[in-house]
Amino acid sequence: MFKYCLECDWQRSTADGYTEKEVSEKAIEHFVETGHTVDSLRLPPPIVLQN
Repeated sequence: MFKYCLECDWQRSTADGYTEKEVSEKAIEHFVETGHTVDSLRLPPPIVLQN
């Protein structure tokens, strides 16, 4: 999951080690603090390599 602000450079992602819950909570906090609009993208699942 990737959430980002449409009005500034704020962003959070599960690729950065956050859980989906943490990403969502941080997005809500950013909105409440700034009033900025936050949008999201669903990241593709990791690719599993098999030998």
